[in-house]
Amino acid sequence: MPELISLFCGPGGFDHGFAQAGFVTRLAYDRDPVAVQTHRRNHRGADALEADLSTIEVTEIIDEWHRRSDVAPVGVIGGSPCQSFSVSNVHQKSRDKRHLLPLHFARVLAGLQAEFNLDFFVFENVPGYAGKKHSRRLQIFKGRLARLGFRIFEGVMDAQNFGVPQVRPRVFVVGVNADKYSDAVLPKFVFPIKNRARTRTVADVLQGLPRPVYFDRRDPKPDIPYHRNHWCMTPHAPRFHDGSLKPGHAQGRSFRVLSWNKPSYTVAYGNREVHVHPNRMRRLSVFEAMLLQGFPRSYVLKGTLSDQIHLVSEAVSPPVAKALALSLIAQLNLK
Repeated sequence: MPELISLFCGPGGFDHGFAQAGFVTRLAYDRDPVAVQTHRRNHRGADALEADLSTIEVTEIIDEWHRRSDVAPVGVIGGSPCQSFSVSNVHQKSRDKRHLLPLHFARVLAGLQAEFNLDFFVFENVPGYAGKKHSRRLQIFKGRLARLGFRIFEGVMDAQNFGVPQVRPRVFVVGVNADKYSDAVLPKFVFPIKNRARTRTVADVLQGLPRPVYFDRRDPKPDIPYHRNHWCMTPHAPRFHDGSLKPGHAQGRSFRVLSWNKPSYTVAYGNREVHVHPNRMRRLSVFEAMLLQGFPRSYVLKGTLSDQIHLVSEAVSPPVAKALALSLIAQLNLK
């Protein structure tokens, strides 16, 4: 099975999708300790490590790889934290250090490419990264990657087109080794637009679930019987009880109400901005958000309620990752 390195691995949604397509993540990194704990819980073979990818020496990653595997990785996958590029972030700052994270991905990739002669890489981020405000940053990023010997392709994939009950467009940058995959071998990498899965709605994955456990500060680690992530914030706001919330209501970010018969709005929450359940009486549980992201029911996120909300918001939808991985296998003729 082809082996991967995962950078900015988060909770492992990217890795899970690639695993479903037949890849194995052998080494993964993230600076968030809870993300690393979550990745280890669900991807034991990767044994994820906690590290700041803006400062880590590439030789450290290379040495760690050689301790784990006798073959070269076929590719690198990753997506740096996206808040600094999100159009919903109305407080963007030009000197936000997070703007530089894609360049650190490129820095690490340069060392890995020199050592392993990779077949490909895949980088994911929010659509805002390709928008007018940040287009110059994206062009610089792609230019650095091209100078490493990759042919660069950019595309947008929306989770709702791959069996995920959520509207979630994301930008993907794919690089293929220019020496191994010339124009004659691969005229162009074609991003999958849609798979055979039918369009799914909120009802398809949430209807029939039991009521979640409500968070209580006096008991921050409660017993949650149905699923360890099936808990949510206690619905204190009057509008959860006075009938003022309506299906599909989307005024502001704090009270977006889901409709049973439609896909969810994008799963991208602040602690107080988790979407409202279609019954309009509470916010979604973390487990419900995971299902809307396309995670399997066996998946478990670690950490506090706030940690889990952050992890599920940042994750790559596994079915999208799987579709992209299958396209790489087919178009690059990977064994």
